[in-house]
Amino acid sequence: MAITRRQFVTRLGALAAASGMAQADVSKLVEAFAFGTSGGKVNLGGTLGKPRVIWIHGAECTGCSTSVLGIFENTGGEAIVGSGVTTGAAAGLAGILPTELGGSDFTLHALGYNVESYSTAMNIADVVVDVIDLQYHETVMGMASDLAAQWLEDFRNYNPTLGGPNPGDAPFVLVVEGALQDHLGGGAWNDTSDTSVPWCSIGMSADGTIEHDMAETVVDLATKDTCLAIIPIGQCATFGGYPACKPPISTDVAGFDTSMSQTGAKGTYDYLVGKGHTAAANKVINVPGCPTNPWWFTLTVVMFLVDLVNGPLKPTPVDGPLGVLKADGSINATAVDGDRRLKAVYGTPIHGPYCPRYRDYVKGIFASKPGEAGCLQKIGCKGPATNSLCGVHGWNNQQPQNPATWDYGVPGVNLAPNGTTRTGGHCTTAGHPCMACTEKGYPDSFVPFIARS
Repeated sequence: MAITRRQFVTRLGALAAASGMAQADVSKLVEAFAFGTSGGKVNLGGTLGKPRVIWIHGAECTGCSTSVLGIFENTGGEAIVGSGVTTGAAAGLAGILPTELGGSDFTLHALGYNVESYSTAMNIADVVVDVIDLQYHETVMGMASDLAAQWLEDFRNYNPTLGGPNPGDAPFVLVVEGALQDHLGGGAWNDTSDTSVPWCSIGMSADGTIEHDMAETVVDLATKDTCLAIIPIGQCATFGGYPACKPPISTDVAGFDTSMSQTGAKGTYDYLVGKGHTAAANKVINVPGCPTNPWWFTLTVVMFLVDLVNGPLKPTPVDGPLGVLKADGSINATAVDGDRRLKAVYGTPIHGPYCPRYRDYVKGIFASKPGEAGCLQKIGCKGPATNSLCGVHGWNNQQPQNPATWDYGVPGVNLAPNGTTRTGGHCTTAGHPCMACTEKGYPDSFVPFIARS
């Protein structure tokens, strides 16, 4: 991880307070944060024009947040392989970098506050300072307890009309982490004798009279006119994930209906459709994975913002240049696949040249157990049925386009068939078959993860 959560909170707190900075540095920060609407840039409603993000947590392990906090991306590498557009340029196209400081550099870089001296690395502090205005996130925000619950309640209750007088009137992006569960269905496996328990509760009002149910909160926010997009992150929020698992035993043996999950957990899109909120569901762009790779999430957000700023929000609205959004702000159906994932992010098969074991497959070398050399198909690898950027944008500093010196001495031992392209950190690199964690139906549809001969 490039920066720990403690470092992240501490450093942002220090920046906010300008603690220990020279007056010249403070002036530069003020100048940087004033970039929002200058130079014809679109005001997206957040701090000085940045897009506001409300991040709601539900039935999940917070692993996707932890993953995103570890983003460590070379801004000089290609955002989309073969596009010729660098990560830094992609962010610049979205109108979200302080060009007043001279080019497309991040604020922290320009001021000399680089994570471990990597001046061309994009990390979570850069994302939060330069890219978005993260207003609510239970893991990293400074608010807590009654203050946080009251802030969210106030945000939900604002008039959602664009151009209105309240802070809640400005547009925002809703990120959902975790499955949604309808507590009105009863207790475990629809036990109608106990219908009062919300399965995932964000909190209570100060007087204890209002329950902030997670699923109801998501519905309230998703159906606001000011909600520009809904981005479920991780397998739980996209397709239900582990909270939606069904017991692998018969109903007769269990004594309850094992054709349903314990709490009826669903992904965001399916939940909204099930509640009759089709218009809100059509704003969903899924970013699955268990956990989601930080670059899949960041790339999805940047591509959306590029199209929003350069398409629907232009004085004369046009279709977005990347094909994600139409001129009316709706998601272009051709930009997403059948599971509402951006094809540019989830269009690469695991089983192919970017798999570090693909050369073994071509040579007919197969492993007989985890950890052995060779292609893992014969012991249950789900790579042929899985799409993701695992090999293109890897894990644990092994992103192929990051400089080799960034991997703390871990050698790029696996090369693509052309013999030159470094491949990223990967489950198959570690000797374990791909489990298809980016696909709908995971995990139930893909067990057993390891086939025994």
